[in-house]
Amino acid sequence: MGLLGALLVAPVAAASTRGGNYPVLVVGAGTRSDYVLVAEGCASLRCLVLDRLDPVTGRITRVTRPPLSPVRDSPSGDLGRLAFASARLGVALVGQNGTTQKVYATSDGARSWQRVAFGPGESVLDVTAGGGAVYVVLAHCRTTRGFERCRDFVLAHASAARAWTSERVPAAVTAGPPAALSGPQLGSVAAYGSRVVVVQTSQGSVTLVRTSPDAGRTWTTRSVAWPTLANIAGCSLSPEGPLVLWASCPTGMQVSFYRSADGGRTWSAVHQGQFSGTGGGFFAAASSSTAYLDYGYPRHVLYVVRAPGLRPVRVGPLPCADFTSETFSDSRHGAITCTGSTSPVAAPRLMVSSDQGHNWRAVSIR
Repeated sequence: MGLLGALLVAPVAAASTRGGNYPVLVVGAGTRSDYVLVAEGCASLRCLVLDRLDPVTGRITRVTRPPLSPVRDSPSGDLGRLAFASARLGVALVGQNGTTQKVYATSDGARSWQRVAFGPGESVLDVTAGGGAVYVVLAHCRTTRGFERCRDFVLAHASAARAWTSERVPAAVTAGPPAALSGPQLGSVAAYGSRVVVVQTSQGSVTLVRTSPDAGRTWTTRSVAWPTLANIAGCSLSPEGPLVLWASCPTGMQVSFYRSADGGRTWSAVHQGQFSGTGGGFFAAASSSTAYLDYGYPRHVLYVVRAPGLRPVRVGPLPCADFTSETFSDSRHGAITCTGSTSPVAAPRLMVSSDQGHNWRAVSIR
């Protein structure tokens, strides 16, 4: 799966300039199931559809997209995030800011979506999914002197679209350094089933790792010494099982990657070169032992990272100039959306691989 499992949706400009069908993004949903947003023939929201893709066979099945509202120059409308805990269970964050964002969930493989309502005054900060459970981060937020300050954090979770449980997050977990007051102090939440992990913004030479084994009812805090997990905005996590975590940690212009095999107690660094956060590359977890790395500019070349050595090994060039999204359902199968050139009118393509990224073929979206 991708590093977050929940992908931020970005507009695809090419879809508005050419006819035909264009993939907007691909989202992983576990083994043998990805979901692809497709703009059919135009950049209008009325042309946006959702398909389920079998990354092994390339078979596409039309399903139902979440309810969306139009946004200028965005084929995906006001869809903020889309995440799947399994092929059947998913969650969508819809809207353009926390006070008006809505949450929709599906438990029938995106055949239908149900609105999930929470308490009055709750701002929706994030959604995530993994291991058969979906999570929503809520808080009471207000803007003061241009900064958004949030309090009373709540972690809502479900293993079915209509069966939600909420847990109030203790203040010791949500309290962050002063720089974190401009956004959610809780940090980016990652989950696998009932296990929840947060890596917060580094404070001096220490990074705090918060873990909960019971969906947010109780928490344990561990300190990790610099330079491991050093970051300026919290680390993004991808759980690949109850104990294995892959981490992406921004340290300014550069990004560092790590793996934990014991639920976040200890971490090992990926032996990487310099990875620029603005270079157009990606780091994507594929399994508990495998991840894929593309450094981006000036050429897209795929590397595989395997535990326990964690040394990138060159796979080969990627048939892309610009990426919009990527996901790996396991160590062999991947799906990407990208353009073949940097031209502003280049058509995005859906590409799949079933041999660890050595060869890629385009999937026709009819």
